[in-house]
Amino acid sequence: MPPCGKLLASLIPVISLFGVRAALPSPKASTDLLCHTNHASDCYPRIFQPTEHFRTVHDDQDLPPGLHVRVNLATGVKEARLNIPQLNEDDTSSGLTIIDDFHLEPEPGEDSTDHGDYLSQHPIRPPPDTVSEGSSFSAAVSEIKQHGPQDTDELLPALTELEDLSHSYRWGLSLANDEPLVHKLFQFLLPPTLSLEVRSLAALAFGTAIRNNPAALDAALSHFYKDEWPEGPLEAVVMALVHEQAPVLLNRMMFLLSSMCQNKDQLQRFLEAGGIDILMAVYDAGSAGSEDQRKLRKKVTHFLVDNLMESGQGDENTSPESDLDTDWTMVQLHHLKGRQSTVTS
Repeated sequence: MPPCGKLLASLIPVISLFGVRAALPSPKASTDLLCHTNHASDCYPRIFQPTEHFRTVHDDQDLPPGLHVRVNLATGVKEARLNIPQLNEDDTSSGLTIIDDFHLEPEPGEDSTDHGDYLSQHPIRPPPDTVSEGSSFSAAVSEIKQHGPQDTDELLPALTELEDLSHSYRWGLSLANDEPLVHKLFQFLLPPTLSLEVRSLAALAFGTAIRNNPAALDAALSHFYKDEWPEGPLEAVVMALVHEQAPVLLNRMMFLLSSMCQNKDQLQRFLEAGGIDILMAVYDAGSAGSEDQRKLRKKVTHFLVDNLMESGQGDENTSPESDLDTDWTMVQLHHLKGRQSTVTS
């Protein structure tokens, strides 16, 4: 063999050796496999290997950051792919979530490699209310407490801010827990000489705070029906519904009534105070055709359906064709009135 041939032959094992060594190094985690059976075909990488198409993510796989992750609503299976634009793709039914540098910090003593059960053990909490909301709430409450019922210019923006914040469970409960504030709002409901706007906004703010917020409703009621406050907001609402004529105010009072009557004791108080007759009169008052009067009739119908029909007191053999079905609403009110007369006779 020529000398050069011998030299090449001697180098082949060295080249082969370096070729093998060059193919070996790779991140250990990327080649770790998870196997739950004895069949190699059932194994999969510990770290999910994304492609441009969605692939199933196993519960015990780790996800690299920055992937396009979704839950397939048809199968309930979590899927992921590279986060790159796809033509003609509709994600509206995919439950899309983008994970950007996602990382879960382990609790003390928790194995950092096992997060399969993390979310079930650590429920997602709602975001904390911002400092600005707390400052706005305190400022509005302060304004309401320090001004009298005739200070319209100061009260209207404060009540508007209070109503807006009271949609939050936290601030609704904070309002209801503040006994002086609740009593002040109650007083705003009463005087017929008070500004119509102030009375309407007070009813709206109060009703918003306690609506679908049982803790707030219970807290608000705890400030009434005792020696120094023998009556509560319900009685103020009843008085307004009987004596007032302005549709705007009556609409707000119906809203507050509906919120109060989510408490069954308050509903019973309303019925014992002649509530059916009051509803019939309010419904008739809304018959002239203005938008506010239409809303008023709608609120009466909704109150009837939400608070009386569900309790089995109405005539279930009929149903409203619309929210403003006069015949249906009046038939139901007369039916309820007849049942009350039968019970009391």
